[in-house]
Amino acid sequence: MNRRQMLALAVAAAALSACGDSRQQKQAAAPVKSGAQVIDPNRPSSDAWPFEEAEQLNNSLTWPKTNVADPASKVVITVALTTDAVTEVRNAQFDFFFKKRHPNIEIKRESAPFDQFLTKYMAQAAGGTLPDVLYNHYSWTQNLIANKVLQSLDDYIAKTPEFDMDDIPQPGLAYFKRDGALYGLPTDMAPKLLFYNKDLFDKAGLKYPDESWTFDQVFETARKTTSGSGVDKVYGFTPMPKPAPDLSPVYLMPFGGRFLDETESKVLITEPNASQVMGRWLDLLVKDKAVPSLAEMQALEKVDPFRAGHAAMTINGAWIMLELSKLKDLKWGVTEVPKGPEGRTTPAVGSALVMASSSQNKDAAWIYMHEYLSASGYKFRRIAAPARQSAWEDNAQALGIPADSADLVKKVMADYASGDGVLRLPANKKVVDTALPIWERAQLGKINLADALKEIADKVTPVLSENKIA
Repeated sequence: MNRRQMLALAVAAAALSACGDSRQQKQAAAPVKSGAQVIDPNRPSSDAWPFEEAEQLNNSLTWPKTNVADPASKVVITVALTTDAVTEVRNAQFDFFFKKRHPNIEIKRESAPFDQFLTKYMAQAAGGTLPDVLYNHYSWTQNLIANKVLQSLDDYIAKTPEFDMDDIPQPGLAYFKRDGALYGLPTDMAPKLLFYNKDLFDKAGLKYPDESWTFDQVFETARKTTSGSGVDKVYGFTPMPKPAPDLSPVYLMPFGGRFLDETESKVLITEPNASQVMGRWLDLLVKDKAVPSLAEMQALEKVDPFRAGHAAMTINGAWIMLELSKLKDLKWGVTEVPKGPEGRTTPAVGSALVMASSSQNKDAAWIYMHEYLSASGYKFRRIAAPARQSAWEDNAQALGIPADSADLVKKVMADYASGDGVLRLPANKKVVDTALPIWERAQLGKINLADALKEIADKVTPVLSENKIA
């Protein structure tokens, strides 16, 4: 790795170390008890994932084959994932059964919290070493590809006829592609949808949202369903839209606007199609008080008003259906995101596994990736938002997600969800961090809309130069 690449990786780590989207995906069916967790490598188990159930599930699945041969002698691959206490046990179980199928592949597992993951492993990349297989957030991958630390996966996919790329929504792969080559395969992927509280709609005497809805109806209904004050306040919509990696596809592109242009080299939020939409949301907050203010959100101490039954509507990712399905007192429904004058758009977002170009055991690493990301791998790990569409039905049933909701996700992913408009280049974290406090001043009434958007454009524009390293 040359000096330029090392510098680029250092810049990326600083810019993206806390980068993330709004996903709060829970990948397993139940939480584990608090406290330090000790996993028995010879019989990994927990209250949430008993070993006997994992063994039965593993044996019920058909594990796919590849033309890439197993190593003739023992090799060790290092796998680094960002995980929690629940998924750590499930991953240990996956590794246990994987090693029974592939006795010559030993697995050394590493993990780090999401907000520390990039910094830790970019430091390793700058030193010329990385784990063989590692997690990658969609916003990191383009920088790593540009700095030649990732291995293209196309040759391995070609050697694996059973991999079935058609089972993975193609529009959501753009984060992991460059110059026609694919460098990452998604661990999860889902669109954003419109969720609604049935009880609050019933109370207001309103029909539930459906696929015919427009954003005009969302604004009107948000005003009608707002009521009360203090701890009894019910909001028509939550949360307030803000500068975020997916601001454009969720809120602006249906009106023909964008936060940044397609190359992430120019700010477009001051253009009429974008500024008018941002103004409508600001009016809904300031004049109608139909979305939670900054002060109200602070008072709620990070409690989501929708999950708490205090908001009629929210736009969020399909991954929240797992948590919503556990809330017995919340009667919720879900439909497609609303349409605007320019149609309907929604982001397909997800993270991925990538292979390091420095790996000395690439064949073994691929065999692991192949099984982990196969339909059987998704089903074994009970992913709540599987990228493989063939895993949705089984996983939804196992996790208590309504079948019609799972079918909706598959429909949206097939019809129009994509990565278009989602910020993915290295400056995206700094772009958001620069724009957000200005937008918050507008929400507080300390600056008018036009001045706020102009200031965002003026201050974000020089930041975009950092995208050139990718």
